[in-house]
Amino acid sequence: MSSTALLAVAHGSPDPRAEPVLEALVARVRAERPGLVAQLAFLGNNAPDVPTAVHSLIADGARRVVVVPLLLTAAYHARTDLPTLLDDLRVALPDVEFVQTPVLGPHPLLFSLVRRRLVEAGADSSASVVLGAVGTSVARANAELADVAASMGATIGFAAGKPLIGRVVDEVRARTGRQVVIASYVLAPGTLPDRFAATKADLVTRPLGAEPEIVDIVLERFDAATAPAEREASFAD
Repeated sequence: MSSTALLAVAHGSPDPRAEPVLEALVARVRAERPGLVAQLAFLGNNAPDVPTAVHSLIADGARRVVVVPLLLTAAYHARTDLPTLLDDLRVALPDVEFVQTPVLGPHPLLFSLVRRRLVEAGADSSASVVLGAVGTSVARANAELADVAASMGATIGFAAGKPLIGRVVDEVRARTGRQVVIASYVLAPGTLPDRFAATKADLVTRPLGAEPEIVDIVLERFDAATAPAEREASFAD
């Protein structure tokens, strides 16, 4: 195998619907890039965890692990949990290089996929759109999500935290009197995204899932992380 491997790290969910979607995503990354070793790991709830996946990759010959967080915002897990895990691994495995890439969002391909989901759901072109996100305890990440919503002409609503999505849907309907559609800004199904369907929205789009746009973003993050090493290797030759 190549000495460089891709480790896609997801949050993890107790909901059994989530893991197959993420497994399909990583399988499509492999299919899109033959020869690339790509493995899925989780920060919690599911297996394998990050250290277990890393040791598996090393056993197969990896000496450089590019870690792509399957997260849409740079919140606590991307800024604290994952870097801490990787710092511990660097100490334990000094001969292995670990590189953490940026998270998946914000990215134009994500916005294109959200719009495609709206069309697939049959949303009216004049519909009022609420961007449905899970929400985090990190104010900066929530503000970023609000900016994403604004750039798409939508209003932000969170499954957890403020503004709570049910109230946002009610407020938007009262203000506009138009069809209200929740554009799901989540990768996979789960208990929190289920709260979107519990609102009085007319339509709720499917999660973003294992679509080509997500695959392309994962590979773009990987390629950006590996390009400097490839340049150094070519200079050494």
